Amino acid sequence: MYLIDTTTLLLHPFNKGNVPPYAILSHVWSDNEQKPRQSRFAKGQDGRKRGGLISRVVGRVRYSPSPKLLGACKKAKEDGFKWLWTDTDCIDTSNSAELSEAINSMFVWYRDAAMCYAYLHDVPPNEDPHPPQSSFRLSRWFKRTWTLQELIAPASIIFLSSDWQPIGAKRSLAELIESITGIDRLVLTHRRPLEDVSIACRMSWAASREARREEDRAYSLMGIFGVHLSTIYGEGNHAFVRLQEEILKQTSDQSIFAWGSSLHEHQSGTFVATAKEHNYEQHKDSEPLLASSPADFASCADISPMLLSEFAEKVKLPANVPIYTHTGAGIRTALPMVPLPPGQKFGACDAMLGFLGCTDTHGRLVALFLRPDPVVADKALVGGFIAQGGRYNHYYRTTRLTEADMRELFNPPPVLQDIIIQSFRHISARERSPFSTGIPSIASRNSLIFFEAPCSIHVSQASRKTLEHMGFRMPVIPNLGFRLAGPGDTRSLSFIGSHGESFTVHFGACHVDNQWGRGQLWATVSFDAGLNSMFARAASEEGSECSDAATYDSDECRDIYPDESMLVQFWRDQRQTFYSPSRQVRLAFSYSAPSDAVTERGLAEVYEMEIRLRESDYGGERRRSRGSTSSQGVSNGNASVTASR
Repeated sequence: MYLIDTTTLLLHPFNKGNVPPYAILSHVWSDNEQKPRQSRFAKGQDGRKRGGLISRVVGRVRYSPSPKLLGACKKAKEDGFKWLWTDTDCIDTSNSAELSEAINSMFVWYRDAAMCYAYLHDVPPNEDPHPPQSSFRLSRWFKRTWTLQELIAPASIIFLSSDWQPIGAKRSLAELIESITGIDRLVLTHRRPLEDVSIACRMSWAASREARREEDRAYSLMGIFGVHLSTIYGEGNHAFVRLQEEILKQTSDQSIFAWGSSLHEHQSGTFVATAKEHNYEQHKDSEPLLASSPADFASCADISPMLLSEFAEKVKLPANVPIYTHTGAGIRTALPMVPLPPGQKFGACDAMLGFLGCTDTHGRLVALFLRPDPVVADKALVGGFIAQGGRYNHYYRTTRLTEADMRELFNPPPVLQDIIIQSFRHISARERSPFSTGIPSIASRNSLIFFEAPCSIHVSQASRKTLEHMGFRMPVIPNLGFRLAGPGDTRSLSFIGSHGESFTVHFGACHVDNQWGRGQLWATVSFDAGLNSMFARAASEEGSECSDAATYDSDECRDIYPDESMLVQFWRDQRQTFYSPSRQVRLAFSYSAPSDAVTERGLAEVYEMEIRLRESDYGGERRRSRGSTSSQGVSNGNASVTASR
């Protein structure tokens, strides 16, 4: 360890066990901050003439001292400290081994310091730190990753304003700092052991903090969890995965798995068994057992571990110390589990609940939603879509269970199951950012995933008005929409152009034997100029309006055999465009149905269809399109058929 003489600014090495009392500086690097010293430090006066030229020149920090270093040394000297440590001048970054040792030792160095000076360069002098918009509350010092351990580790901290004048001591400002950081004031003042706080809660303290290097979001937490890692700059968020793996070797606290979005009221939702694997594509960051960033723990401050005996009694199983084995497919472990829905057999169920030995502040047990991996046997992915009675189905990793929830689920009781869970997601170099933004890998996400019968189809008022204005004869459209009762039901809506080409929108629910699933909603468009004369003849022969004949369940529609490109669930953003040489019709699905369309399950089952028509540069659009369903051609568009189920 190297320390700076606060009088001479000479650097001196000290062996472990022979370190004198010292002060330490905590600060935030500014954009024009002087870089850490690249030179090796002098041997002091060993083997050199006292006061000699070499000793004076080589023994001093190579570059001229920065104003920040001068200010820190002056303050420490005034308070009676001969020695000072600062990261800008006491680490030789040209030596990777020494840099790694310093990073691994940082927490201990701050803990052992006789005094820590927290220099807040963006806080003006003589300002009250308590008001909601005070500079103290908003200081960058509270937003950086490295300053988290620098706040917790030292017993004594003096906060200094931009002119190096005291703002206050950590002990006297503990309540204020707790409101800023969320860290228990008892932890701040060392009256509660750091190890007494759950892993999830400690991670949550770092959730919103920023780092210049993504790896530092992990390296800066080593001391807080009492682990050591080799530093490998360039590994990206894998550093945080390694941190969690190291933590798992030393603890039985399963709150480390409780990150991400949680269903706080278990009875408020139902696991969506009809969701297909492609629906989970946007949630790849959420499926692993280990998080990719501290930001994933943002909402986990209320999670606490249970005693093994208490957890065993809760799940009605013998107490077992959790064991984690790393395999090529993920982490193998054993979890108390029940199938979803309850009563089904493992291996034949759509999903499972895996119980963790931790609870929230309301005493609710935390459990992982697990669904079988579609490829690897005995492997599970974390999370799933939960239907809660709205137009959107939210994605959750965990749920929280009351005693009443457990009585309902524990019939029969949980079974201790061996399972492999994907441990982390591999991030490609293209996905990595040179700066860590602190964005959690699991934001609030929704999915429109049903698109299957039974449902009703509504044509939007905007579409009707637009097509009428364009001169089309409109089909008869019931106020309650078109009901698709089950697999095989189809409908066709023909729109008769007064001056040009007519078109028909066909839609329905796939047959039972369809390879994509029972009752999946499909839609397509056909173009036919002959419809004009056909409906005109039908109207004159029967004396009816053309619009009365324009809605039908036709043989033509029954003869359509949906392929994958017609399935709404496979359309990007539930949108598709269909082409003819002169026109293009765009369809899109969304959940903008009337809120009173509710079934006995509490789920809206109404889809609203918006249809947009425009002139088509057929050849150019075809060349830009990626494939087609028929001779008309298909590509992504922005017309919409909206449905809620």
